[in-house]
Amino acid sequence: MSDTTTRDADTDTDTGTGAAPDASGLGTVITTAYSDALAEVYDDIYPGSTEIADYLSTIAEPGASVLELGVGTGRVALPLADAGFEVHGIDTSEGMLARLAEKDPEGRITPVLGDLARLDLGRTFDVVLAPFNVLCCAMAVDEQIALMHAVARHTAPGGHVVIETFDPSDYHVQRKSAITTRPAGGRGVVIESLEVLPASQNMLLNSTLFLDGGAPVSSSTVMRYLWPSELDLLAAIARLELADRYSGWQEQPFDGGDSRKMCVSVFRPLA
Repeated sequence: MSDTTTRDADTDTDTGTGAAPDASGLGTVITTAYSDALAEVYDDIYPGSTEIADYLSTIAEPGASVLELGVGTGRVALPLADAGFEVHGIDTSEGMLARLAEKDPEGRITPVLGDLARLDLGRTFDVVLAPFNVLCCAMAVDEQIALMHAVARHTAPGGHVVIETFDPSDYHVQRKSAITTRPAGGRGVVIESLEVLPASQNMLLNSTLFLDGGAPVSSSTVMRYLWPSELDLLAAIARLELADRYSGWQEQPFDGGDSRKMCVSVFRPLA
């Protein structure tokens, strides 16, 4: 059973794995504020699923260690623990980790509060998992490079890195703000507006919560989308090589060109 006390991440990046830049700063602040604002209703908007745990069970042995980046409220981590994995989860949001603690009273997940790009836990894992567009939450190229270095230094020799992103093809040609509405369980709705800046590959996302008849609450974040070839380049800089790529957790072939498709990329450390 894991210690339920939330750990603070060691931020020493001098690990000998390459000249990873210190890229913490505005991106982390914006992402943290956005996550804190959504923590209360995150599970209502994005319910948990076992599909990632089912996939990892095909590439890692029972009891294998998994580090999840952006663990949030545990929508992925708790099914991983149910499947028998030893799970550590890092997040920048105290609000998200508080919700995780409520859902994990037995302390099966080891939570870590800290900057993903500067993370140094002093150990490696059989699988480092970055689901649900976590890498895209790094809003600039230097932040994404630093995050890939952090991923690489926590991956055991012979281990796996699994990164889920989205296909940016349709978003890259979007010229007007797009507005969508999502239900928030039985409590209300979330209205999201999305604006795309193709030159920098940034996406500006504003979410407004209408919950329980109360006043609306708005929060905003910035993401930077990645093309699959760009992700491969970032991985190569961190000495990771592509092993597989799918458009879903059931190992569907990835052919690109459709933003409704996810991109599941599996990397292995270079010897």
